[in-house]
Amino acid sequence: MAQGNRNVIRAGRRLGLVLLPLGWAAMPLVAQSVSVAASDPVGIARSGVEVAYGYSLEAASLNPALLVAVPGHKSAYLAAGMEFQSAQVSLESNQQTWFTSDRNRTIGGFGAAWHLSPKTTLGLKLDTPFERHGAFAADAPNRFLGDQLDLVGRRLELQSAWALTPGLSFGIGVGAAHFSFQSGTVLRMGIPLDPTQPASSANAVDGVAETAVVQSGSKTVPSYSLGFRWALDPRWTLGLVHQSGYRADLPLSAGDRGGLLGLYANDGLSPALLGTVNRADILIGATRATAGQGRLELPSQTTFGIRQRLNPMITWEGDVRWTSAGLRVPSLPGLETPSGQVVSPAGFAPGKAHLGFGLSAEISLGKRWTVRGGTFLDRESRDAANVEPLMGGAAQATFSIGAGYLVWGGELSFGYQFRQAQDQDVTDLTGVWSSVGFNPAGTRARVEGMGHLFAIGYRRSF
Repeated sequence: MAQGNRNVIRAGRRLGLVLLPLGWAAMPLVAQSVSVAASDPVGIARSGVEVAYGYSLEAASLNPALLVAVPGHKSAYLAAGMEFQSAQVSLESNQQTWFTSDRNRTIGGFGAAWHLSPKTTLGLKLDTPFERHGAFAADAPNRFLGDQLDLVGRRLELQSAWALTPGLSFGIGVGAAHFSFQSGTVLRMGIPLDPTQPASSANAVDGVAETAVVQSGSKTVPSYSLGFRWALDPRWTLGLVHQSGYRADLPLSAGDRGGLLGLYANDGLSPALLGTVNRADILIGATRATAGQGRLELPSQTTFGIRQRLNPMITWEGDVRWTSAGLRVPSLPGLETPSGQVVSPAGFAPGKAHLGFGLSAEISLGKRWTVRGGTFLDRESRDAANVEPLMGGAAQATFSIGAGYLVWGGELSFGYQFRQAQDQDVTDLTGVWSSVGFNPAGTRARVEGMGHLFAIGYRRSF
């Protein structure tokens, strides 16, 4: 027993030596992205670093080529959990801070495998690869550039894998991904003396009204994944997977939310004159919310991984992931007024291609327990000048832990991941919107954020 305890202690120290350097490196670089590491507890505990884990059904949901190595004639897992995000904006000028609400979402995952023959295996997976959400209060300084966002993507794929040799296999997944999208912003419009007619020299603007609009839409698009596995020997395995990007022309519908939010004089700062409120109500009644333009685009990902079984107790994997530049959302909604179109002065900037690096490890503790850990470092997915709280985009890192316990003929697992956004100073989130339009103020603001992801799940072979 003493010898067994010493082995466990040594294994724990080795795992710490593997994970802690990346964990320390992650601390100044952490942020959030639209991608979710995984929807199951095993993948979450590994920070999504698992494209070469040959004996894991959860890893096979990411890389279909791994299906041929999943033990048992049939196997399946079911997982459920929660995802939390929070962002904040702080003004340097007055030290005030605004936080997002609408922070939590449920996530779920399912996977299955059927061995038709020693060389052919079928699989099925359901997961949530994309999540991004948050909403600011109506007085947030960045409200004119977008004050709410809700993006959710759920994916279902039928998979198949073929073994050319016992150590070499290919896999493919084909299915569909369903995306729901919502965004909103706060807008201002000049109030003419006759609000039912266009503003002109004879119908001068005398006041500014503030209101808010929102748009939403959803669509289902094709999805695919391609995988490769090469087991060099019982200890070393190489894995490669490409997951498709997505493009969806969303049928967006727009509407107002909240009616009249504020009234100001022509300078956009002073209180409005008496009697302006009646004209503002008439003007809002004569306006119509309009949807933004452009596609919803989400990036493809290509990941290469190396896995080694260091000894009978410890297995580790290192991944390199390339994420394409395909990150874009439709422009913000606007207003059609008697004086013309009113739109947000800016929107969510597109993303850029970047690399990421990850490391994960597992330790088998006796016959029943397995502990897991992982971390992943991502380069920035948007230029520093375009980082803002709702879409993020700064350099990203995650740190995850988890455990599995063999019970009821299968494995019950738990996984947890922590995220905290990199502090980013920007100067283009604030401005004054007067009767002549939006004028950037150049005030320095700090964008921050954090997040959590956890799930529990159960896997069993039949």
